[in-house]
Amino acid sequence: MSTLQLLEDLYTRKVTFSDSELLRDREFAERVVRTLLQAVQIHRRDGDPVIGREPIGTGSSFEGVKVKPELEFDFMVPIQTNVQQIVFCDTDPHVPSRFGIVKIGSQAPVQLQFNTKFCTDGRGYGFLLSADKIRKWFQSLSDQALPALEKSFPGYTFRFQQHDPARNLLVTKNKKELNIDIVPAIKYENAFLVAKQCSSEINLPNEATWRLSLSTSERDFFEKMKRVLPCNSCHLKCLQILKYLRENDSKLRPSSHFTHGLRSYYLKTALFHLVMESPPKAWATGCLEQRLREMIKYLIDRLGEGNIPHIFLGNQRHLVNPQWRLGVPVKFFHHTKANLLKGVKPDTMKQARLRLIEIKDNLDEILRQHLK
Repeated sequence: MSTLQLLEDLYTRKVTFSDSELLRDREFAERVVRTLLQAVQIHRRDGDPVIGREPIGTGSSFEGVKVKPELEFDFMVPIQTNVQQIVFCDTDPHVPSRFGIVKIGSQAPVQLQFNTKFCTDGRGYGFLLSADKIRKWFQSLSDQALPALEKSFPGYTFRFQQHDPARNLLVTKNKKELNIDIVPAIKYENAFLVAKQCSSEINLPNEATWRLSLSTSERDFFEKMKRVLPCNSCHLKCLQILKYLRENDSKLRPSSHFTHGLRSYYLKTALFHLVMESPPKAWATGCLEQRLREMIKYLIDRLGEGNIPHIFLGNQRHLVNPQWRLGVPVKFFHHTKANLLKGVKPDTMKQARLRLIEIKDNLDEILRQHLK
């Protein structure tokens, strides 16, 4: 059996969900989250941030690249409050790359109560909205709304657990389990700040930092690829197979740094970079093996350099070629270049790189082992 046949066989048997199955579960997850957001309104107090009623689906389940077997659905919940200014690293070097801080405006006479409940002292910045306090506040409201879910969906069991920065809702019926991640977010133009704080040592209170999310633009990137690349192109299949190999490599190598050391987000970023650099015909349906090997080589090279550049932040090619801007605020292309591997241990990168070289050099055998 040729490499291409092995890849197609793996994809069909092990990797992809049927469109109807994934759509059915995704629509159910959306109904659950909408019901939850309706219920939390009852427990929200006057003066608290306003919680949106329409969740925003993000991640692989909404990008068309979900991989078996986990059923996971990610949602951002927009919240609104009296924001005075949102500051990023392009105007303030104390703000870490890929994060922002949220200055709160005056709202007397209830401001003192709001500041105590939701803000932290910004050490010269005034009061800054606390990602930690907002996250815990949303957790509390979600816990109080749990009975409304059980009443609205009889026969299902619901249980919350924390999965930073998201509130993870486990939904179970007849031994089938769905994972729904819900995270509060603040809108900034066509981007969002999600309630996950920076863990590095910085000159700001860590709880005042909010992680920048361009997930809606990433979702739009997949939609744009549908229009730009050939009909039945191999880009989605390529990413899904590589994600499957990463997620399941620990079954072949329990200590795999490919599984345990590299995030799935790095693979998506590799696809985005290669699509922008390649002619559309390179992604024709018969080019699956070549493109998969190219993605693996990209990761090997980047791990060797210790740098995977963010697809948008600091990527000034978007200033020259607007084709893939996708509504991302132009200011983000002027940011300091963001390295996704910053903070990853050198030995983790080394071991993951060696494992990827091994997979590339023995791809047929690796595929056969997964097909057993």
